[in-house]
Amino acid sequence: MITNRYSRVLAVFCLVLLSGCAINRSEIALPLPEANSNQYASTEQTIVIGEVIDRRVFEESPINPSTPSLGKGGASKASDQTKARAIGRKKNKYGYAIGDVLLENGQTVDSVVRSNLALALNESGYSVLPQSAVAAANSPVIDVYIDEFWGWLTPGLETTLNTRISTTLELRSSETQESILVRTRQIRPFATNAAWIELFEKALNDYRNEVISVAPDLLEE
Repeated sequence: MITNRYSRVLAVFCLVLLSGCAINRSEIALPLPEANSNQYASTEQTIVIGEVIDRRVFEESPINPSTPSLGKGGASKASDQTKARAIGRKKNKYGYAIGDVLLENGQTVDSVVRSNLALALNESGYSVLPQSAVAAANSPVIDVYIDEFWGWLTPGLETTLNTRISTTLELRSSETQESILVRTRQIRPFATNAAWIELFEKALNDYRNEVISVAPDLLEE
């Protein structure tokens, strides 16, 4: 009986070691590609990115892994700074949470969205000005609301990484809105930090392409 119990404990321990997912809180940095404005004609129009508001809702132990949540005491005990950097939750193939994925210090979800939005607008031919009273008074201002920015695992024979980014862009002068939603899915043998970075890079590239697509309609006077 003792031998069987020991064998079961050892088997579970080995599964954890071989899962490829560290049982901890990982931190990653998402690089920002350089702008390639040569592929688009310049509009000579200036734009200001105003407020970028992260309005994601975190829950305690949600059933759906696509719902933001945190370990180490749960979302209710996490600081606003931690939530602002949280972008994913690790789970093993049995569906048990085994860690979080956060942006490195110096990056937050709102700063990543702001940077990628600015890059997309630059590539569309718009000139993005610093957020200031003078610039905002003389140029269109776009406010951004972040509803989703999250990555998660789907347990199975292989590790499926998923991410979803959803924002609402609002032109402050007219309250005209454009919603952007992108989804990304990749199958990987292991959910390494490099895999998380590649997943979000792909999602953000799709996000920038969507911004380029909707920007003319949003900024049409």
